[in-house]
Amino acid sequence: MKILVLNYEYPPLGGGAGPVCRELSEHYADRGHRVDVVTMSYAGLPSREERGGVRIERVPSWRRRPDLCGTIEMGTYVASALPRVSRRLRRGAYDVVHCHFVVPTGLLAYFATRFGDAPYILTAHGSDVPGFNPDRFRAQHRFIGPLRNLVIRNAALLASPSVFLSDLIHETCGPFPIEHIPNGIDASRLRPGPKKRRILMTGRLLPRKGFQHVLEALRGLDSHCEIHIAGDGPMRAELEEIARTLAQPVTFHGWLDHDSATLKDLYESSAIFCLPSEKENASISLLEAMSAGAAVVTSNGSGCSETVADAGLQVPPRDRDALRSALSRLLESERLRSELGERGRRRIQEHFDWRTIGDTYLEHLHRVQRIHPGRQAD
Repeated sequence: MKILVLNYEYPPLGGGAGPVCRELSEHYADRGHRVDVVTMSYAGLPSREERGGVRIERVPSWRRRPDLCGTIEMGTYVASALPRVSRRLRRGAYDVVHCHFVVPTGLLAYFATRFGDAPYILTAHGSDVPGFNPDRFRAQHRFIGPLRNLVIRNAALLASPSVFLSDLIHETCGPFPIEHIPNGIDASRLRPGPKKRRILMTGRLLPRKGFQHVLEALRGLDSHCEIHIAGDGPMRAELEEIARTLAQPVTFHGWLDHDSATLKDLYESSAIFCLPSEKENASISLLEAMSAGAAVVTSNGSGCSETVADAGLQVPPRDRDALRSALSRLLESERLRSELGERGRRRIQEHFDWRTIGDTYLEHLHRVQRIHPGRQAD
């Protein structure tokens, strides 16, 4: 097949959805399909390159940061990519389009496919769904609600990586048919290494992630450990202020490229990983921590619980006492840390292997291509 992948965030840009998109794209290419990615430009990134058998084009945009992207910046990506993608679809350059994010990328897929005979499938990731991210995009979702639903209705498939996000789509958008396809990870990329008494947190520094509650829970805790936070965002100054009141040393690494050696070392050498997020879809950082053999503490709601199951300790969101208790248990028991780390690694291998998940997506893409009028399967 000739597959066009659309995503306004593709590594090294963005959060967890970028690595998901890359892993799937490279899996498609590895299976012998032609794969083109159209994403947004940033700073000194090349406008065209090939990686992992995937041809990547970065169209002009106003993006100012690698970790966060605002509504206007997203709009510049859609406006810049639309004429390019439309021309290719008009020429019949692709059999099917895989679009990541209902908004803004789904808008691009919907309008571009009006000009060419190619179906598109959608993978939702969280921030593109109303009610998922209380920190951002409220006005955006109110403004484009009817258009967003039109994008979903015209998709040949809507996939959600978590049951939690599927339920939220049904609640806020409508009773659309949704296919549950979890995110995955290449288990060979991160492996358990010698562990340090370290608590690691990674991701965008937003209030809903709950990192502030972790730091508050550690205040006054009489246990030697170091704390590392990898990521950037609007909560950084507040987190740094809290960190100055703690006895434990706190290191802020800022935004790290997903492929950086520093991030890899942090995962593989950290004994404990903490993500007490209020709302999470199917966290790649949780999968990475489990793959690296860290003992996980996470929230018992949203997609975190689905990802971790019994391979980690779960606490209610915002519950600092529960967080303090869970972290104390892990810091006091090397046996428990080791047991949870082994469980997490085993769960990754049994349920979240990218090869299986990538083949599931390919089955859907082949099916969509076969049933779409005017197209013949390769």
